[in-house]
Amino acid sequence: MSISALLSRNARIGFILAIASLVLPASPALAGPGFIGSSRVSIDDSSADSLASIEIRFNCKAQYLRHYPSGNGDRVRIFLEPTSICNGVSPVVAESRSRLRPFNADSAHLIELEYDGTNAGGPVLTLNFSKPVAFDVNMSGIAFDVVVHVRESALQALPVESVRAAPAEPHRQVSRPKPVTPDYVINLASFQRIPTIADVPNLQLTANQRLFYSEAIVDGAMWYRLRLGNFDSPGSAKDALVGLTDIFPGAWIDELEPNANEIDLSVAVREFSEPQDTEADTDLATSKIDSLMEDARRSMIAGDTSKAIQIYTKVLQLPESARHPEAQEYLALAREKKGQMAHAKAEYQRYLSLYPDSEGAARVNQRLAALLANSQTARQPAGASGAQAGRQVAKRSDWRIQTYFSQYYRRDVNQPDDREEIVSQSALYSDVNFDARRRGERFDFSSRLSAGYRSDFLDTASSSGNSTRISYAYADLADAVTGLRGRIGRQSRNTGGVLGRFDGFNLGYRFNEKVLINTVIGKPAYSSSDGIDSSRSFYGASVNYGPVLKNLDLGLFYIQQDIENVRDRQAVGGEFRYFGDKQSLWGMVDYDLHFGELASAFLQGSWRFKSRLSVHALANKRGSPFLSTGNAIIGQPVSTFAELATIFSAGELSQLGKDRTAASTNYSVGLSYPITQKLQINSDIGQSTIDSTPASGGVLATPGSTYSYYSGSLLASSLLKEGDVTIFSLRYSDSDTAQVASMTVDSRYPFGRTWRFNARLRVDHRQLASDGSEQWLFTPGIRIQYRRSQKLRLEFEAGKLFSQQKSIGISQDRESYFVNLGYQAFF
Repeated sequence: MSISALLSRNARIGFILAIASLVLPASPALAGPGFIGSSRVSIDDSSADSLASIEIRFNCKAQYLRHYPSGNGDRVRIFLEPTSICNGVSPVVAESRSRLRPFNADSAHLIELEYDGTNAGGPVLTLNFSKPVAFDVNMSGIAFDVVVHVRESALQALPVESVRAAPAEPHRQVSRPKPVTPDYVINLASFQRIPTIADVPNLQLTANQRLFYSEAIVDGAMWYRLRLGNFDSPGSAKDALVGLTDIFPGAWIDELEPNANEIDLSVAVREFSEPQDTEADTDLATSKIDSLMEDARRSMIAGDTSKAIQIYTKVLQLPESARHPEAQEYLALAREKKGQMAHAKAEYQRYLSLYPDSEGAARVNQRLAALLANSQTARQPAGASGAQAGRQVAKRSDWRIQTYFSQYYRRDVNQPDDREEIVSQSALYSDVNFDARRRGERFDFSSRLSAGYRSDFLDTASSSGNSTRISYAYADLADAVTGLRGRIGRQSRNTGGVLGRFDGFNLGYRFNEKVLINTVIGKPAYSSSDGIDSSRSFYGASVNYGPVLKNLDLGLFYIQQDIENVRDRQAVGGEFRYFGDKQSLWGMVDYDLHFGELASAFLQGSWRFKSRLSVHALANKRGSPFLSTGNAIIGQPVSTFAELATIFSAGELSQLGKDRTAASTNYSVGLSYPITQKLQINSDIGQSTIDSTPASGGVLATPGSTYSYYSGSLLASSLLKEGDVTIFSLRYSDSDTAQVASMTVDSRYPFGRTWRFNARLRVDHRQLASDGSEQWLFTPGIRIQYRRSQKLRLEFEAGKLFSQQKSIGISQDRESYFVNLGYQAFF
């Protein structure tokens, strides 16, 4: 098959999926949502060493507590504390259990995501990988989002021993080569521009160390890896890494690539490692830079762009001077003249990021736009480099279509007081994800369809019926030249005042490197079971600006939503995010102009100290459910808001909506401390309060309630075998309905590369406030996973619950069990 025919066929497939993404949101959907609202895996452009970024969005805001292990493994557990701030769902979804596989999961070696809201140590999100990887969990504090950056684990790939020579043939002597021991380096950081010694402030090189950078092509883009070497063993590299993590928190260990193109910076570092204290020293450095710039100018005039590139690169490796912006611009121009378009693009972008307010910024912007617009037809240099660039363009222009399909059978059985068993669920869950993407030099297109179907096998009397859900169905197009990006269909957004999933259109425009403008119009779809909402519609706009200062981003938004031609909500708000090396802080305020009161306020932060102690805290106040006129239907004997609007006036409906909205307040604080590399302790306390609501419109008043909890856990990894994990947790909670003390032991053990066994035991003691009765619950469980290949995985899970409840003269026993059996297939 010819290349043109293949592209034509893939184009047709992509077009079909795009059309499907616009049509399917109109289909009826019946199944309810879970705690995880959405997930996606994308190629990570933030670092050349990353495989991908995994973004998980929740239907309710959740406070990040901690994750374990700290950086390497085939499984990471992220502990959360859900809040009552939810996107059109009940906060009780936080107590559910679910699993899913994002599209494009293979890019991150990800098998699946699991959420367990019943864990005694607190709700936990687990990411299971097909091989050990290195990962970083975003601790930004964004309550609706958790982002995990994944990269290849260097340590798991390191050899245990040197390579041995092959045995000689019998009765024949041969010379055996000396075993080769690879050198190791520390990858300090990665950039899409050439590193300089300014990127390594106060770095002191020993006599045997060198600083250099090497080039790497990642997803068609040129990256520069700043490295420190050489080390003769992983252990010596690890010892050196300890003193560098404060300056380079993302540093990692790797083997030195043979025959790699390396540019040494050691001489420049040693020459300029000490501050220039005297005026004579400063004059000498300036004179040296001026001389180099004159040499580069002559080389450009003579047409020797290769030499000019070398000289401009050398200038940029010297300490910052007034000539640096000029050198940066001419380096980009020299690479463009030489035909190195990918390099030129990176150098122009670096100029704009470093000198956005300089007099040359407008000129560089024009050159970059022209380069991007003409890159499809630009002449590539002859020889191997031109062929390589051509292959990169073809690679970035290919269609990528990925499919995931899974089926799980679930059976739940209850048996009170040794009576006949009652089957509460017997159903088959089928889920499918399609992802089609085409990345071009100018345009990026993507389309996604995520849907599921539940087949209920119970008889008609007790069956809840079959159901369908559509989580996502959209088409997305981004233009690199104009900075525009549009997405149409069923999608999700949790910023700019938008409350999660909706059917509509989102248009973004990047005004410059710091300003992003978004507009949105659509109809809310708070649940994946919802079809297109005929009663509600909204529109809004937002502006994000940053960084204002180092690591600080700001955002403002306006949004208006109507329901049956009655104002549902009208809000203005703002948010800020600060991401420091050791601290992060995020805050948001949403003020409703229609109701004239605060709808939501949120503040969350985390701090990491040199002692390795981490502290996190959360405070938020908002309406439960979120403040809106549509809440007026709660408790009313009607099924639609339109019916309610025939009974009450618009003003009365707004007051009823306000009456049905309870004020909810949440506070929490937690500590995390790694005792050793294999042991970590954690502790959390928190309190949630929901105020009472008044009686109005024929609906009775509701009382307020308070819930407090205290928890602690000990996490151990690789005690018996590499990859094993054991968690011992204690938790105590006190609410208006019960006092509950829980203990959980959860242990996972790998057998070879294909089997995983997970045993669990939970014990609860409850003191019920309603009748003073006492209840004990014992919940053992087991889970077995078999990974036949990267494309197929089988799983079996079973659990049983034993319950004993005693009150005055009465004892009641109850048993229940569940079985979950299924498979996942990836195409």
